[in-house]
Amino acid sequence: MSRRPLVLLPPSKGKADDGDGPVYGDVVAADTGPLGEARRRLLAAVVGDLDDLDDAALARVAGVGGAKVAQARALLAGLPGAPTLPAHLRYTGVVHGNAGLADITPRRAGAEVIVVSALAGLAAMGDAVPDYRLEFAATLPSLGGIAGWWREQAADELARRCRGRRVWDLLPAEHARIWTTEARSRVRGLVTVGFVRPDGRAANAARTKVCKGRLTAALLAAPDLDAPGLVTDVDPGDQWVLRLDGDDVLALCHV
Repeated sequence: MSRRPLVLLPPSKGKADDGDGPVYGDVVAADTGPLGEARRRLLAAVVGDLDDLDDAALARVAGVGGAKVAQARALLAGLPGAPTLPAHLRYTGVVHGNAGLADITPRRAGAEVIVVSALAGLAAMGDAVPDYRLEFAATLPSLGGIAGWWREQAADELARRCRGRRVWDLLPAEHARIWTTEARSRVRGLVTVGFVRPDGRAANAARTKVCKGRLTAALLAAPDLDAPGLVTDVDPGDQWVLRLDGDDVLALCHV
């Protein structure tokens, strides 16, 4: 495996404001890549469906409380004209901050990072991303469930990007729905990192964020790490212990 390893992360609700890059409508209009048409369709669906979403439905789509519905609606309506930032600067959540993504140069980083995004499908760190509020588990009237729609559009492309490299899947269950079983089976170097309690139940999502960020930072700094090396050499942080689980890794939370 000669290519840089790949780390798969979820997005964050926390995002940097504004941006100095081209507006998102121009970005997707000029996108000739394998996901360009899907991104244009998703953007058109989001903007076009807003009038059909009452405040309760909009809150679910955007993942916000009632007090922020008007702000979220304006943000989504303005997406075509919204300025962009590279993804590594846009996402500012706990995972991304602890990973140090804002400090990397995407093309020179030890590992490539892709965020599974409700807006863009797969957002590489250099991709232009606007400020947005859109849930991967949401449903749009004209498109259906966003997760299932992106699975149809992007699973094969994700498998293609994973070819010939070690892939570290740190996705929560919601965003892991980007995979089809068939596409996932084609990825030979896949290492899934599960975050669990000692009894085997999924760990509280909020508690996993610092650990995910620390693991990502370690993989960026030491791209030659394999699963045994990650378990042996990397400190996952307080309250966490790493162990092998076959070819995969389990992060055990002791709280």
